[in-house]
Amino acid sequence: MMKKIILTLILLFSAALFAEDGFSLYIKKDYSGAYNAFYSKFAENNSDPLYSYNLGVTSEALGRKGEALYFYLQSLQNAPDFPEAKNNLDIVAKDLEISIPKALTTPVFAVDALLVVFFISLYAFAAILSILCFKSDWRLKIMLLPVFLVMCVSATLYYLNYNENLKENWAVAVKGEVLRSGPDSSLKEIGKIKEGEIINVVSSSGSWYKVKGFQDNVEGWVELGSIRAVKRGTL
Repeated sequence: MMKKIILTLILLFSAALFAEDGFSLYIKKDYSGAYNAFYSKFAENNSDPLYSYNLGVTSEALGRKGEALYFYLQSLQNAPDFPEAKNNLDIVAKDLEISIPKALTTPVFAVDALLVVFFISLYAFAAILSILCFKSDWRLKIMLLPVFLVMCVSATLYYLNYNENLKENWAVAVKGEVLRSGPDSSLKEIGKIKEGEIINVVSSSGSWYKVKGFQDNVEGWVELGSIRAVKRGTL
């Protein structure tokens, strides 16, 4: 029994040792094998931008441009300044005639003007308040109110803006598909989504999802296999 276990372990170790990785398979033009190898890594850690990028390149080699667009976009969620992913995304999007919403190329919690205004007003409020602890001046007291209002308004707007942003469930159509009037393939065709199209997921019913196109706002139902949800970055 022990010999069988040892032999099995040796065989497994040997297989792992001599197994080809995605890069070597890609170089050999075994794109399907490379895709599977890269995808196993992506499934283990989908927050690594390099895994997504490699899948994008391999998907392009396989002629699956919708998937390629999705993986490049997913790569940028975790590495917004990844130049190769940006460049490839632009090329594929142009080739498929797809518009990429700005929200998907900016991390959810990126610093913007509202956040800058909030921190400046917070600093000013704290500075004025600290001065008042040592010196009572009616002009400084009057200044506190507008600074406090600016601080509250900017914080509220920032929260509302990004809270709304987080509610948006983005996805990519990895292949062209018919839009149905309801969650069933026998129901009326009301439109189409094309390969690579950016869509919003509105609701779901089993394996069917109600989606809305980013470019034309047409709503309809598609099966899950036709789309891939974008996991938003929060850098």
